[in-house]
Amino acid sequence: MSENVVTERPSLRVQADPGELASFAASTLAREIGEAVAARGEAVVALPGGSTPKAALELLSKAPGVDWAKVVLVPGDERFVPVSDPDSNEGMIRRTLLSGLPGPSPIVVGWDVEEGLGPETILGRFEGRLLGLLPRVEGELRFDLVLLGMGADGHTASLFPGREYPDQALVLATRHPSGQVRLTLGPAVLRAARRVRFLVAGDDKAATLAEVVYGDYEPDRLPAQLIARRSPGCQIWCDAAAASLIPNPI
Repeated sequence: MSENVVTERPSLRVQADPGELASFAASTLAREIGEAVAARGEAVVALPGGSTPKAALELLSKAPGVDWAKVVLVPGDERFVPVSDPDSNEGMIRRTLLSGLPGPSPIVVGWDVEEGLGPETILGRFEGRLLGLLPRVEGELRFDLVLLGMGADGHTASLFPGREYPDQALVLATRHPSGQVRLTLGPAVLRAARRVRFLVAGDDKAATLAEVVYGDYEPDRLPAQLIARRSPGCQIWCDAAAASLIPNPI
């Protein structure tokens, strides 16, 4: 183990195929967002980019009973592009979720990348917004719900293999292996959420998912472990293909 930390295995919720996974994720997210609104008057939710969440977010836009006027959405990470760019995670969230809502829309607290502003300026502004948005519980800033994806290389949000991340940083500038600048929530704030959920699909992620859940704790190599193995009650929602190398998945 590379750090002197206590870890635990996340639980798995395995669905037969990507379609059933999207349906399960949408209905469960709707319920959990509703529970947060009922308990605290609002729900502050971090959502991922990437291809896997799209179908779930489209279905979530049609889920009944969500009081979206009491929801705040935050992209958990962002490419260093404006929201109008096709690669923007916030743009994807707006197109797949907000555009399908029949009534009031949630507030979206985005990273607001602007031409001519460097990453540090963008991070400083975004961190200020988060400090005013998130309640501090037992010393930690706390989302109601964080949904994350995971790449076949073990990355999550924009936390990529091959480097260490300041554990208590609220926001970070990172680089994709291609060299593209990324902006991301830090590990501590991601795993401090009241509910942490991963959404993982595909047999190309099966070996990595098995290592993230059951392998040695090596977060430099598998950054998803920084959250999945250190967030009590974390759940991984996956399809049967992604879970195919995990013994006796639930």
